[in-house]
Amino acid sequence: MTYKNIIISLSITFFLMAAINVYAQNAPTKEERTQVQEIAKEKAIRDEIRLEAAKDLKAKTEADAKLAEANEAKRIDTEAAYAAKQAKRSARMEAKAQRNRIEADKQAKTAAMASRRSNDN
Repeated sequence: MTYKNIIISLSITFFLMAAINVYAQNAPTKEERTQVQEIAKEKAIRDEIRLEAAKDLKAKTEADAKLAEANEAKRIDTEAAYAAKQAKRSARMEAKAQRNRIEADKQAKTAAMASRRSNDN
């Protein structure tokens, strides 16, 4: 019985010593803690820089979109003005052609009358 108690107490002691060693090896030292904190700070700084870059890119993209929209509106206005100018020119040419047709009809009518008169004589 005493041997059993001694063996149990020795095994428990051995287990506890092994557990304490394992815990002592896994516990972070002050240097490791400061190193982890520095890494976390550096990561936070890098994240902040990336966030700032993303904000800048978004602002630049929005500005480019506004500029492209303004350029597109200007191009459409220019094309509309050109189309109006062409329509005005076409209307003038059509009016001129109409006047020419009327004048040609008058001349043809006059020529036909002159031909009739000469034939009657």
